[in-house]
Amino acid sequence: MDESLQDLENELKALRPRRPPVLLRARVERDLAAATGSAPTEAPASAVVPARRYVTATTLRSWKWVSWQTAAAAAIALAVCLGVWRWQSRPVPQVAATEFAAALRPTEPQTIAPLPVPVAGERLLAAGQPRDAYRPVKAANVLYDLQDEGPVLLEDNTPARRVRARYVDTYTWKNPATNASLKWSVPRDEVRVLPASFH
Repeated sequence: MDESLQDLENELKALRPRRPPVLLRARVERDLAAATGSAPTEAPASAVVPARRYVTATTLRSWKWVSWQTAAAAAIALAVCLGVWRWQSRPVPQVAATEFAAALRPTEPQTIAPLPVPVAGERLLAAGQPRDAYRPVKAANVLYDLQDEGPVLLEDNTPARRVRARYVDTYTWKNPATNASLKWSVPRDEVRVLPASFH
């Protein structure tokens, strides 16, 4: 047998159970006496241990922790309310209608020249520009589906073919002050009627 196991076995044999507390012994004797119907034996006066005057809170569910838990919940609620208030009170970026119209429906992918980067010590924006102004920097459209919907007759009874093209237009806006960017993708359908010749 291994020596370490032998040592462990010897230590376990040397262990003796602790004596139960006096109050526990007295309660067990009282319960046994009540169950058998005999009179309980009185515990000696020295065996009764007085209760401690001050009891410490050992768990977080103790009533002594209620004030700390309430204060923590109030601090969290205040932080959330301040965050929501600051988020709602920030100004909405204003975009000029001409810039918006110029960026709509590009005919081919294009890139607008990037804005100049300010040098250190120079003012970030001119005095008249708001801090949250976004500018269009890129516009692109992607054709992802082209369907021939077959022959149709026009109002003057001439034959034609209807062709449906499906695009996704993507616009990118950038704030030069904060370098924040906004990307907006819009699906779009174009239906074209082309003259048809049946030779």
